[in-house]
Amino acid sequence: MNVVLLHGLCGSPDYFDALEPLLEAEVYALTLPGHNGQVGGPETMDAFADWVIEEIRLRDIARPVVLGHSFGGYITTNLLRRYPDELSGFGLIHSTAASDTDEAREKRNQAIERVVEEGVVPFIDTMIPSVFAKDSAEALIERAKQIGYKMSKEGIISAQLAIRDRADETDTVRHTGLPGLFLYGKKDPNMDEARAFLGAERHTCRKLPVSHMGMMEAPEEEARLINAWLKEEFHGTV
Repeated sequence: MNVVLLHGLCGSPDYFDALEPLLEAEVYALTLPGHNGQVGGPETMDAFADWVIEEIRLRDIARPVVLGHSFGGYITTNLLRRYPDELSGFGLIHSTAASDTDEAREKRNQAIERVVEEGVVPFIDTMIPSVFAKDSAEALIERAKQIGYKMSKEGIISAQLAIRDRADETDTVRHTGLPGLFLYGKKDPNMDEARAFLGAERHTCRKLPVSHMGMMEAPEEEARLINAWLKEEFHGTV
């Protein structure tokens, strides 16, 4: 059973350190371009998805289930639309198939301006706490910050541009013939349940008492839900 994990904005495979060993599958956690010490990256979601599919091909990962956290989920839905025959299933982990609202696009523009003017550290110091709940463990927030500090200005900017201009993939997930898993954290400060589950009417939807960073906060519970879904949909034969 092959599972590819795609991390979120300003993250790395380290986001999945606690989750990965609990998954009952052959797991490949990829470092997205422009992240984890790399300089720059693509500026479109198509280009990010193209990079991921090429990595899957280079590693000879046969028709994986792709699970994307946040930004990684946006890439996942792009893959689902453009490369469905190369996947077996997909999961959106604290993500959404919807495009940015006008308000969200403006916030991304402001974030880009701030990175240009102030640099990486001030941006990370503001961004990372904003994706955790008020009662999240300070040690986890600090761990996520340390991962984020490895970003370059160019990497943050290119990823923000790709996210800002991405297509709405609600119909993609609604009409795909592949099975999907949607995980939503009820303490997510930036996402409501309706947006998290857009297009997911016939997929598996699960809620947890966590923030946007549930794979760090409750890895055992998230692993349990993912493993149960994998067994139900694929009978351990992906």
